[in-house]
Amino acid sequence: MMVLTAKRVLVAGGLTLALISLGGCGTNGLSEQPVASVGHPTPDQKNNIASISAVIAQNPRDANALNMRGTAYGQFNDYEKAIADFTAAIQINPQFYQAYNNRALINLRAGQFEAAISDYGQAIAIKPDYAAAYVGRGNVYKEQHNFPMAIADLGRAIELKADAAAAYYARGLVYQAMNDHRSALNDLNVAVNYRPDAPDPHFARGVSYLAVQEYKKALDDFQVAGTNKVNNHEAWAYAGQAAEALGDRKEASRDYRKALQINSRNERAYDGLRRVGDDA
Repeated sequence: MMVLTAKRVLVAGGLTLALISLGGCGTNGLSEQPVASVGHPTPDQKNNIASISAVIAQNPRDANALNMRGTAYGQFNDYEKAIADFTAAIQINPQFYQAYNNRALINLRAGQFEAAISDYGQAIAIKPDYAAAYVGRGNVYKEQHNFPMAIADLGRAIELKADAAAAYYARGLVYQAMNDHRSALNDLNVAVNYRPDAPDPHFARGVSYLAVQEYKKALDDFQVAGTNKVNNHEAWAYAGQAAEALGDRKEASRDYRKALQINSRNERAYDGLRRVGDDA
């Protein structure tokens, strides 16, 4: 019988940011689309930054353009330049709550939790019904293991925007971190219903199904996550674990091998394949 440990549950928590994007100018900052995570700008990103920089050169006090360029820098993890642009936008327009929200997300990604909380608080002070800031701050509290505050903020985001898949997803991850998998499943079911093709909610829900020993449902979710996200070796490794728990050694072997084809150092898949056999 396989029981998911707390440590393994927290691994799924690393997916928190997947449904939260940098808010563009004039948007609410909440997106159900994953944020690209790349180390260097693509040609399109370079052209986009160059175009926005040309606008800024003509009007250095264009706060909207600075916010947009900061968003572009944030998309390929140039945190220093992103924060500089968001800070400049805020100096020009102190009521620019989207820029506060965007700077907070960069601070969260950089592990600067107190700075992130401060910026999210500023965004909320300017616009108290700004759901994205509550989602973001809830994620910071989760990273700090301040689960009651995380649940409070994410619950407020849900009240403000009942269809916020990101808020349900994030709160589900908080419940996972608390080992409250039934509550996690309630929220993750909502997130999956809103975005049935998004891989990360399926993966997270699979983790909770695995923890409560609903192995067939876990297997289905992990296979969706593996199919709908390129190179998702973790999903296939977990799929193998679920299939193994079901007693389907052939399916487990197939899924473990898929994981190892993507990442030969995946320990879960390596150990699983040793148990079930490569030719099961």
